[in-house]
Amino acid sequence: MEERQKQIFDLVQQLGKVSVDQLAKTFYVSPMTIRRDLAELELIGMIKRYRGGAVSKIEDGELPITQRALLGEAEKRELGKKAECFLSNGLSVFLDSSSTCSYIIPFLKKYTEIQLITNSVKSLLYAAEYHIPALLLGGNYSEQDMCLTGAMTNQAAEEINVDIAFFSTQSFSDDGVISDSSQAQIEVRKYVMKNAKRSVFLFESSKLHKKSLHTLCSEADVFAVLLPDSAEGQNKSEIQKNTA
Repeated sequence: MEERQKQIFDLVQQLGKVSVDQLAKTFYVSPMTIRRDLAELELIGMIKRYRGGAVSKIEDGELPITQRALLGEAEKRELGKKAECFLSNGLSVFLDSSSTCSYIIPFLKKYTEIQLITNSVKSLLYAAEYHIPALLLGGNYSEQDMCLTGAMTNQAAEEINVDIAFFSTQSFSDDGVISDSSQAQIEVRKYVMKNAKRSVFLFESSKLHKKSLHTLCSEADVFAVLLPDSAEGQNKSEIQKNTA
């Protein structure tokens, strides 16, 4: 992907919908060049074209996880680093299927006797690169999300008791509602949260101030919410702990 195409992609994600004319003026190139860029981005599954422009694929959950992982990389690394304050030797740790939580994996290597549990094949493979032992919950495999969900996954999730579970959903609203467009992944998270000693959520700036179709829980139901320093508001730059 060329640098201009990456910038176009970032702009589409930020605005949700853009026109060819708008992009041509922004990048000082011809409409024909923009149409060619959009065609290439659509070909690799990054955006959807419509007559005269393009729209984001993120809101309806269509973007594959391998491409979602490229979004907001700096903030995801920052959140992975912030999550390290909850880690210590001998912990059992659950990571959900989000690309955001996979950024915690490099920090797990620093600790001994860590038991990693996940329903994410992507996180399983990433953990193997660091020689971190991991348990993969069984179930129905989604190629797009590289994860397992369904009745078998839910049963396995309900039977595990982890010290800490890390999650990241698509949306975190101003009134503290945590939600996602995937009911199947919501269910897995609910079962894990039921027996986890601590549940910690990570959200990039792009996930704030919005709600998705299915509600998982509220901010009051979790131990902590981690947000990037760039998030708006004083309370959005620090770890938010539920002390109730």
